[in-house]
Amino acid sequence: MAAGSPSHKTRPIHYISSKAMSVADYSQRAEDHQRLLVLVKPLMQLKTKFYARIIDRVTSVTYIQLPDSKRSMWIRYRQHMHLENNDWGDFQVHRRVAGVICLGKATCDIELATVYSNFETLKQTYRYTLFDARCFLFGMTQAEAEKTASGARPDVIYYSGLDNCEQLEDHVKDFLSSLFWVLESKRLDRKNDKSDRLPLLMAPFERKDMVGIDTETRTFKRKVQGRMRKHLADLHLLACLTQEAFVHYQSALEILRGANDWLWMGACWEGMCAASVIQLYPPKPKTGIPRNASFSGGNSLIGGRVHRSESFDLANGLPDFVSEERPKNCLLADDIVEKYKEAISHYSKYTNAGIVEMEACIKATQVLVQQKKTLEAADFLQNVIYINVNLSDQEKVERYSALSRLFTLIGFHRKAAFFKRVAAMQCVTPQNQHPAWNMCNQLLMEAIKGYKLTLDPREYPTDQPCGWPLLQTRILHELVFSARRMGEYGLAVRILSFMLHVLHDQLSTTEKREIAINLGTLTNKVAGVPHPIARENGTIIPAVPFTRFPTVKAFRLVPLSRQLTPLLQKSSLSTSPSSESLGPFIYSPIQNRVCKDKKLKPRVDFKWVAEDVCEMCLNFYNPLPFELRVSNLGFLTEGLNFDPIPATVTLPAESGPHTVSIMGTPKGAGILTIVGYTTNVLGVENHCRFKHISTVPQSYYEVAVVPALPLLRVKTSLPQAVSTLSLDPAESKTNTSAAVSLFQGESCECGVTLINGGKVPVEFLSLKLNSESGVLADKVFSWSEENIRTQLPLQPGGQMMFTLYIKATGSFIAKHKNNSNADIPVTPTPSRTFEYSTPKSTPKRSASSTFLETCKPDSGESVEPDSLQRTVESTLKISYTGGPGMEEDFHREASVLLRVDIKPSVVFTQWSAIPATDSKEFHLVLDTLNATSQELDVQYGDQASLVLGSQQNKRLAVKLKRFVVAQPRKPTLNGFTECDMRPSGGGSVPQIADVQSQSSELPGTDTQAGLGSLYAQQLATMVDIRWTCPALKKSGLATLDHLELSPSMLDHVRTCPIHWQVCLEDRLVNTDSQASFPAGQPLSVEVTITNNMDEATGRLQLLVEPYIDHQNGTREVNPQDKVVCSGSCSINSDKLEAEQSLTHTSSFIFLFPGLYKFNITCTEMEPSQLDQAPVVAPIIIEEDTIFTKREGQSWKYRPALEVMIT
Repeated sequence: MAAGSPSHKTRPIHYISSKAMSVADYSQRAEDHQRLLVLVKPLMQLKTKFYARIIDRVTSVTYIQLPDSKRSMWIRYRQHMHLENNDWGDFQVHRRVAGVICLGKATCDIELATVYSNFETLKQTYRYTLFDARCFLFGMTQAEAEKTASGARPDVIYYSGLDNCEQLEDHVKDFLSSLFWVLESKRLDRKNDKSDRLPLLMAPFERKDMVGIDTETRTFKRKVQGRMRKHLADLHLLACLTQEAFVHYQSALEILRGANDWLWMGACWEGMCAASVIQLYPPKPKTGIPRNASFSGGNSLIGGRVHRSESFDLANGLPDFVSEERPKNCLLADDIVEKYKEAISHYSKYTNAGIVEMEACIKATQVLVQQKKTLEAADFLQNVIYINVNLSDQEKVERYSALSRLFTLIGFHRKAAFFKRVAAMQCVTPQNQHPAWNMCNQLLMEAIKGYKLTLDPREYPTDQPCGWPLLQTRILHELVFSARRMGEYGLAVRILSFMLHVLHDQLSTTEKREIAINLGTLTNKVAGVPHPIARENGTIIPAVPFTRFPTVKAFRLVPLSRQLTPLLQKSSLSTSPSSESLGPFIYSPIQNRVCKDKKLKPRVDFKWVAEDVCEMCLNFYNPLPFELRVSNLGFLTEGLNFDPIPATVTLPAESGPHTVSIMGTPKGAGILTIVGYTTNVLGVENHCRFKHISTVPQSYYEVAVVPALPLLRVKTSLPQAVSTLSLDPAESKTNTSAAVSLFQGESCECGVTLINGGKVPVEFLSLKLNSESGVLADKVFSWSEENIRTQLPLQPGGQMMFTLYIKATGSFIAKHKNNSNADIPVTPTPSRTFEYSTPKSTPKRSASSTFLETCKPDSGESVEPDSLQRTVESTLKISYTGGPGMEEDFHREASVLLRVDIKPSVVFTQWSAIPATDSKEFHLVLDTLNATSQELDVQYGDQASLVLGSQQNKRLAVKLKRFVVAQPRKPTLNGFTECDMRPSGGGSVPQIADVQSQSSELPGTDTQAGLGSLYAQQLATMVDIRWTCPALKKSGLATLDHLELSPSMLDHVRTCPIHWQVCLEDRLVNTDSQASFPAGQPLSVEVTITNNMDEATGRLQLLVEPYIDHQNGTREVNPQDKVVCSGSCSINSDKLEAEQSLTHTSSFIFLFPGLYKFNITCTEMEPSQLDQAPVVAPIIIEEDTIFTKREGQSWKYRPALEVMIT
């Protein structure tokens, strides 16, 4: 019956008797008909490694080319051979054992005798079919063996050891050559045998049927001749005479057909198919030393595949070309399959030939695979399934395993997995008293691939359906069960983890709960490990990290807080080469590519510090239908030693996202590579790597870790600030803060404590203020650098303290809503009045006294309320470093937010400068406003004070010495000038800097404004005004910073550097009395000036002008109708050297009686001004603008010279 025919599926099941072949060889191939069978057996207990190395070398010789001949021979090796199978050697010669190679080891006489005895026993076992035998003995040389009682034998080859057997392969070839010549002699004997009485060759089960058979019949003789001719064909095929063998098979077939000898006819068809396959697909000798497939178990088809020539390779079952050189004595490719079907059909007629039939189907399958006819190959394999034989459990396992491998070979992976699973179940049937759970588990492991399963979760597609979930779940449960029965609980945990992780979407809620419970039970016995499991058979079971339980929705590495961030010194940054430098060219075509590469780099843009805690944030989602406890959360790192801080979190069922922070501490400096995180879920330790998580863009992240740095904690003695106003949001993230409320001019102290909470001492520390207030913050806050330096270094755990001095400074000068000077009181000019009637009359009070008493202070209503109160905010940055980080130029910054609310205390709403009685002094008049809600005591001058009620405004006058600020004429190269101040009367005045030049050589500056600012700064240092609030027990200092002096005020403040000497009618003017002269008579006015400066002046003009003060704000200059000048009113001089004098005399005739005044002025002039004639016509001008239009420096004689004309 042909394989694959419809009737084949319904044929009756036959059982094989004891005379049948006992064990099927599932590795049989058509090429094996050409291979001589050699049995390799160890004679003693040998070490596995020793035996394997020898076997590899012996079985590497599968093909020999006979020396001095074109003949060759193929060999196949087996380790085990049943005698029942050997009895079938008459039926097919390639089944008999033709040679025996024994391996032994002996170091003494007793061991040698044992090896000899076992060798002889083995030869006797196969004596009917054996051509020759060899024994390879290790551990003894031939000379040593001859000295023993057993002696040396010619069929034994001696080696002193495994390392001294270089000629082992050559000796094997020699042995195989001897087998060939025995084979050749037998072939020739059979070929040349012309005897009429030939023996009848029989299959083992046919012997019982020979009783009573007539041997003289023609049919019997045909059987004898046909079977002998078939036997001769087998010998030719083994001798590599393929075409001659094919001819003999044909002759035998014709002879046997006449005798209806179906069994041997099937053998002839099979022989013809084998000869054709060998010619169409000639095998190639293997190179190297591979393990022989038939020897190493006899069941490996893929491993035992013979290398065939591709000259006759077929694609899709059709020849690529038709060649006339194709062998003549050969079947066509399609005919081979048909003849195999016919041979199998003949075998199927005999119940005892079931295994032969089965092996023929396997051989046909191999040929069809070579021809790429998978469907026809499947039909042949289906025929194997229906051949039912009495087999033991072990033989059934081998049968199903062989079927599985064959189905795999033709691409029927699911069916192959089915038979592999059936084989696994056969290992542990209830009838089996010794179930092989290890074999069962191994076969199930091999079967999962056919169900599109792999125990590597990375290879299992999760974005699309793959395989059959029910079948996959079933076989995984069977794997878990077998692993538990084997006692490999770790393997069971791994498979359950894989099932829950990979098949999560296909599992029901109940199944998920059951798996979770089983995992909990198993992990109580053995913990689930995060690394691959290596089994004893060499199989590696990959790790299954629970990246889905919980699922990561987002990931972020957290930079250190602002106060913990390591900073690099600017000097180090400036000296380091730029990483973006691309050479000397302005543009480079590879520049864009470099920038793109940088974007792909996993290096983060911040740094961590060794020995300091760092953080990573994960957003978790729990997809499981029950509460999930995740423990041992930590970093998974490479590169540096890292000490993770385990965390535990419990996630509700099917909830999320939940933000979880993971922390740890790097133990060294360098590049820390973060590749994932660790968890413990359901008792299974997991190493979850970013490359397996789709929501994380990078497979790893690199963080630069700088050497260890100290860590300061900052505390202050003041309460913390509630909020900030003007600082940048980044500046507001400080270690701590301090807030205080002060009245303007008040001072307080803030104690700052620094605690070193790190493991490295603080060796360097510096303080710096950072504020938008600029210079104002520097005046408000101050500290002692020396106090800080004396407390360094600060050891770990130690603390240091310094005092921060806070002074509520600011401008006490009020800002007015109206910027005009109309409300500012005019500085009066002192005058003298005399009694005309009697010389005993006393002068009236001076103008300054009258001004102080008669002028009312400003009410303060023009003061802007917003300008009275303000807030000063600043950040005190504390830069510190030490230890290894200091050597790498790294430091840290701690910051303290400082907030000072400054409330107004006293405010100077109006001010003026008026001359005092003494010409060397002046009065600074201040309208003082109490801007607080309490009563204030204001102290000024020498023991002078006044009391101001809340919002009360009073006037106070401070007597000061007049002074002068001398300045160089030209600025220095750096743009600054130096000056000094000289008080009148030899008084002491502190020196100040930053004085603006008053000469015309500084273009673009306001000469009078700059001079006024210069004198105002000096004036502020000379006035000491203090206030006290008894109710609040507060006190402070009021300063006159930012005071503005008008030109008229400036005239009363500064001391003239010119010494004046004025004589009337040759008499020195006495400022304490008033001169009186009659009208109509000439009055001689002599003015002498002396240069008291250390340097010469420029070109000077000395002017003497009479004028009339109408006491109403106007003055009449040069009243020609009232005064006649005899001579010139002015005199010019190119320069006036130091200590040099200049004298000018003028005569004036007063026509009318009255009080006349003289304006005596010395002005430093430009050359262009000297060319202009002085104004001689009478001019009426405002007092506020008189003499203020002149350029250059000018000095006046004060008080103005007064003359009473009678």
